[in-house]
Amino acid sequence: MSAEKKSSSNVMRAAEILMALGDANPPGLTLSDLAAKLDDAKSAVHRALVALSQFGLVEQSGRRGAYRLGPGIYALANKSHSINDMVNFYRPALISISAETGLSSYLMVRSGLDSVCLDFALGTLPMQSLFQGVGGRLPLGVGLGGVCVLAQMDEAARDRIIEINTERYREWDVDVEMVMQEIAMLKTEGYAFGTRKHAGGELKTIAISAEKANIYNSQAAISLLLPNDMGRSELLTMAKTLEKHLH
Repeated sequence: MSAEKKSSSNVMRAAEILMALGDANPPGLTLSDLAAKLDDAKSAVHRALVALSQFGLVEQSGRRGAYRLGPGIYALANKSHSINDMVNFYRPALISISAETGLSSYLMVRSGLDSVCLDFALGTLPMQSLFQGVGGRLPLGVGLGGVCVLAQMDEAARDRIIEINTERYREWDVDVEMVMQEIAMLKTEGYAFGTRKHAGGELKTIAISAEKANIYNSQAAISLLLPNDMGRSELLTMAKTLEKHLH
């Protein structure tokens, strides 16, 4: 293995560790958990953890405790002015949407092959989402916010991402035809609506593009979790509410 490939492998391992810890529950993950999740040797994962901890990007909860994201991650995130500006720009809309509808709303933005939650406002109805709050991520196309992001991309880039993510869709019981139909709906109706299987049940979501995110060099969307018994007329009302607060 060349030095360049070794360096690339080490960088990839560190990135995968950070992603895994970001998706983990608050207690974090043990070294064994991380090695199994990454399908990597414990010794290699441990070396990466030591390096990341030196910069405060990960920390260990006790001498033999699990690993979790460290304060250095928060410090880095707060140095990204474009992200902070975008969150501050859309936060009033999220709060207003959730206050008016009683439903939870989410600001989703593209991050590589995924959509990531940057902010959210909780509604009064207790509903579980596909991810855990800020920092939660889904393959583009799995969530309806990600569908809206895909619709904003040029056709070649969109099709390539869908092709790459096709294998990942199976984990969520999503297929390419479903994603393409939802993209077409967004372009004709102005909103995307779909149902996803989650925790033994179904989760309905509506989303629209957050087009002003372009000024922050980002592709984003606002999504809203819906009750399963919501009818067509109520769905249209929700779509109009989203549009009212975003445009």
